[in-house]
Amino acid sequence: MKRIVASRPYLYLELLILTVGVPAALSTIIPIRYMLPMLWLITLYTHLIYRAVVDLPERIGWRWGALRGRTLRTVLLRFVLCTAATSALVLLWKPHLFLSFACDRPAFWALVMVAYPLLSVIPQEIIFRSFFFQRYARIFPTPLRMVLASGLLFGAAHLIFQNWVAPLMCVVGGLIFAATYQKTRSLALACVEHALYGCMIFTVGLGTYFYHGAVYSKRPERTEHACAYIGQAVKDWREGR
Repeated sequence: MKRIVASRPYLYLELLILTVGVPAALSTIIPIRYMLPMLWLITLYTHLIYRAVVDLPERIGWRWGALRGRTLRTVLLRFVLCTAATSALVLLWKPHLFLSFACDRPAFWALVMVAYPLLSVIPQEIIFRSFFFQRYARIFPTPLRMVLASGLLFGAAHLIFQNWVAPLMCVVGGLIFAATYQKTRSLALACVEHALYGCMIFTVGLGTYFYHGAVYSKRPERTEHACAYIGQAVKDWREGR
């Protein structure tokens, strides 16, 4: 069994199924509501592969020590700059969405801020960083190839949401998270960074592109909600009012 799962043909088949087959199934035959169970099912599979091929306790690579010092400061500074850029983008492109989720459904927003990192970020980072970097090192033998493959395939997996915003943003995010993991080999830091960006995306109003259907009801572009005043002012300015 160990020889089979470690063979190159099995690696290519496994990679194809996990990064193309599963997302394709979620886009066609499997209801999208089963996305989280599928993520955790794949995470369980990675655990079984670890047990079959390598020593799991030595390979999971949480490395909590990376959550301090210069590396953490770099991650946080990059996050602040990206948050500012993303907020500006939303205000200019979709001003009616800015902060709308947090303002329209604050209790649900708070739940997402807690549940998203635990239920979604952790399995994604185990699959696309910890497992991916170790399992497919023979297919992507250089750091650059590994980072590019991890980031691009992470973005491609988000095609299941059937819009261009989610995969495009996830390619960018995936490359950032993969570069962080390549540098630190810390699953803990990759999870924290992913959680920060994900929660930011939901907060600034782009979460609707990362959820099948609507995380919150679609709002008219004209709204009297206090949290949309900034977005409405920018929209009015752009229209010359």
